[in-house]
Amino acid sequence: MALTTGADYLGPALREQEGLIASENGAYGTYITEVDGEAASDGNQTFWCITKDGEETTTGADSVPIANGDSFGLILTHW
Repeated sequence: MALTTGADYLGPALREQEGLIASENGAYGTYITEVDGEAASDGNQTFWCITKDGEETTTGADSVPIANGDSFGLILTHW
């Protein structure tokens, strides 16, 4: 899916897209809890991993800068 945004960082850009993600405010900013209706679960030891241009990011969504042409993935991952 291609998104258009004026945001400089991924967290605000994702929150702009109504219904795409659910999130909580965590220690590192936006903590993504659900993507497109599929929830991560502590009980199942899963979380949403963010990738940028195929590489796993090392910061929270609010700290991931975005630029025209960047490609992001949200992958449900086991701990």
